Amino acid sequence: MPATMVVHEASAAPAGAALSARLRLERMFRAHHELIWRTLRRLGLSPDLAADTTQQAYLIAAERLDDIRSGSERAFLFSTAIGLARTNFRRSQRCQLQSDMDIHVDPALKSEQLNNRCSAMELMDRIFAKTDPDLVTVFVLFELEGLSAPEISQLIDIPVGTVASRLRRARSTFRAAARRMELQRQGEAAQ
Repeated sequence: MPATMVVHEASAAPAGAALSARLRLERMFRAHHELIWRTLRRLGLSPDLAADTTQQAYLIAAERLDDIRSGSERAFLFSTAIGLARTNFRRSQRCQLQSDMDIHVDPALKSEQLNNRCSAMELMDRIFAKTDPDLVTVFVLFELEGLSAPEISQLIDIPVGTVASRLRRARSTFRAAARRMELQRQGEAAQ
């Protein structure tokens, strides 16, 4: 009888651990999926690529779940997703594509608001494409996602002072680029 109990207990332990891991991964998904996807979009990834990259980050998390400290799930997911995004960005820079080759507009959305939003996103994309990715990451997480400096520090594993420094540089870079583009637009309109 005792040998049978040991067999049942041994087979129950992996099943319980698998269920616990699955529940942890589901909690991670519910808590962070949207924020990670939005952040990747704001870092310049297309909607499909952002979705694929987000999914890839979760697949990596599922493989390494035992290595992720409790309470550090968000930091792990963000750093993984941002690393994947940077890899995609480097890969995309290897070939020269025209910016207007693939324009997709949802036909259900037609208003001045959509045009303004598209223009703003296009402006951000152009500025971010010429900006250091480390600065863009901090700018997007702080200005667009509303994370605090300590949260960003934890997410991308840099000191809070470095977050503040990168944020100042990113804001300055963004303002200067926006000013240059506005002056250029005004110059073209005057001609």
